[in-house]
Amino acid sequence: MTTINDVLNPAQRRAVEVPGGGLLILAGPGSGKTRVIAHRIAYLVQQRNVPPWRILAVTFTNKAAKEMRERVEGLLGAAAAELSMGTFHGICARILRRDGQEIGLPNDFVIYARDDQLALVRRIEVTQHIDPKRFAPGAILSAISSAKNEQRNAASYQQDVSSYFEEIVGRVFEDYERALERSAAVDFDDLLGKVALLFQMRPEVRERYAERYLHTLIDEFQDTNIVQYELARAWASVHGNITAVGDPDQSIYSWRAADIRNLTNFQRHFENTEVVLLEQNYRSSGHILAAASAVID
Repeated sequence: MTTINDVLNPAQRRAVEVPGGGLLILAGPGSGKTRVIAHRIAYLVQQRNVPPWRILAVTFTNKAAKEMRERVEGLLGAAAAELSMGTFHGICARILRRDGQEIGLPNDFVIYARDDQLALVRRIEVTQHIDPKRFAPGAILSAISSAKNEQRNAASYQQDVSSYFEEIVGRVFEDYERALERSAAVDFDDLLGKVALLFQMRPEVRERYAERYLHTLIDEFQDTNIVQYELARAWASVHGNITAVGDPDQSIYSWRAADIRNLTNFQRHFENTEVVLLEQNYRSSGHILAAASAVID
């Protein structure tokens, strides 16, 4: 196995070797953050004797999760298979398959993809005599998604409408939720929101997961929304060992209700957080970095 000292610079090594508690890694582009996450997981297993099944590693895309798993497998071998690792949506789907019945969701629920959601919105528009050319199904679905990512259901959304478009969204939203329930189905936003609801309504379930995960690691933390931030806090609520990796200059999911303030709130919610800056870029030349910095400024 490759030793940590062979491949990490001093800042990366410092991030890897923090024993526990809150850890915020601010990692610029090309600074080796995926390498740091993989080596931190290996360090926790090899040097801190943390059982792999007690580590939760979360990222945003299947591609990123695949890369992370491959890197960890290269460091830990077969033990990497015991890790809980994947995207927010994938991990939440597994939780709901196991415990969703606690909030009335059958374990054989169906997950609606984007095309399924759009087809459902179109059917509702026909039923409600809404002109799809004036109120595009995609726009309505986007508004529903934003509301769910802000932990608002149809009822709470309808209480705060301020335009005719929002009134239309509220009407469609109500029928949309009923149709999903009748079909024993969820959409991708529900995967997160229903786990948050599960943890809220069944504290004993939340505590079971929080007790299991001795260490939680979240990648691309700058792109977490309100629900994802609450899930991260719930998973770390017993042991308080959470690593967040992010860069405020790389936030790209504001359209999906990502909240950049989660990076600053992290230090408030997790006391004595250690902050590590990864500033050495291994990907781009100085000329490219100067141009990128100018754009950010």
